[in-house]
Amino acid sequence: MFNIIQALWPLLIVAVLIMVFKFIIATSSKKSENKPDLSVYEKKPYLFDAVSEFNLYKILLELFGDKYFIFPQINYSHLIQPKKTTWAEERKHRSRIDRKSVDFVLCDKEKIIPRLVIELDGGAHYYKRKQTRDKFINELAEIVDLPILHLDAKNLDREFVRREIEQKIK
Repeated sequence: MFNIIQALWPLLIVAVLIMVFKFIIATSSKKSENKPDLSVYEKKPYLFDAVSEFNLYKILLELFGDKYFIFPQINYSHLIQPKKTTWAEERKHRSRIDRKSVDFVLCDKEKIIPRLVIELDGGAHYYKRKQTRDKFINELAEIVDLPILHLDAKNLDREFVRREIEQKIK
């Protein structure tokens, strides 16, 4: 028996190496299967979802760009935070706002403090779901003392926009 093992030891080593190699390949392929498929994403062609948003942005820059920084598409979770409690409670409350974004935020140029949130209300704001979201955001903004202005996408007259913003910021 010993003579047989002694004669076949090179084959046994090759067999063990093949099994180890197969194990390594199987393990590495399982790791790659767990990676998310990033090929399902693409860069958006434009930052703004609607022409009216871009038009309002240009108006805001012209009217208030010298006095305020104007940030588009900011998540509410960057403007509002839950009060400090337990981690689980904070997470629960943050999840109500972290996927909601504001169309524009005007911030002072000295300390980047938000002075006004602007929501541009287009056709989607006629749907019940969007109205419920707006009601929640309006109540939240009032509670945290963050002025919010809703502008109708159909009425972006430059002087009207100026008056509405100046009135809200006072």
